[in-house]
Amino acid sequence: MRVQTFALLTATAAVFLLASAARGQRVRDHTRLPPNRQTGVTETQATELTLTLTEVTVRPIQVWIRTAGVIDRTGRSVSATLSPADGARVRVGQRVRAFPPEARSSMYQARTTQVTSNGDRVLVTASLSGPGREGSQRYVMEIVTEHGDLLSVPNEAIIETGGESGGRRVVYVQQAQGRFQAREVTIGVQGELYTEIIDGVQSGDQVVTLGSFFIDAEHKLKGF
Repeated sequence: MRVQTFALLTATAAVFLLASAARGQRVRDHTRLPPNRQTGVTETQATELTLTLTEVTVRPIQVWIRTAGVIDRTGRSVSATLSPADGARVRVGQRVRAFPPEARSSMYQARTTQVTSNGDRVLVTASLSGPGREGSQRYVMEIVTEHGDLLSVPNEAIIETGGESGGRRVVYVQQAQGRFQAREVTIGVQGELYTEIIDGVQSGDQVVTLGSFFIDAEHKLKGF
């Protein structure tokens, strides 16, 4: 009896392991990006979602550096300190947006007028286009840095999967009217509005921007 029971348990365990392996394989197949699988949407769906396509092309990419600054006694200049990495991107003459935290609607245009290294920090001073808000001493500064013209897509087109560590980035490229293909992409500089694309798509491809999450959901629901 003990021998039969042991044999039965062994057989049951084997079946369980085979079933688990099969499920694991299905999960892996589901999360891969088969190169030729496409996802379709009807014209009605595309209209209801206001599906938007944008061309992959070369664009100027801007990165905004955000920091906290203090206005001087004249009420015209705001100064802040940056890390060496951020400070290395800042040059005299760059555009700055500045506003006091307690009054975000009080937005001031400014330009960087001084960039000075001070040990392990970089001191940046920006001159406001007009007098600052009365009574406000601290300002949020958004320094607009340029990274040149790069092949890029809008940030909304990129869907991140698998988390930050070892995750993948996917865009959906239109293959024909209402047909979209998932493409894994390698990115470079991530700007305020656009992200550099190093590999995965080419200039002239049409990628989904507004509505990309719907396409991604359809893609996954269909088991691609």
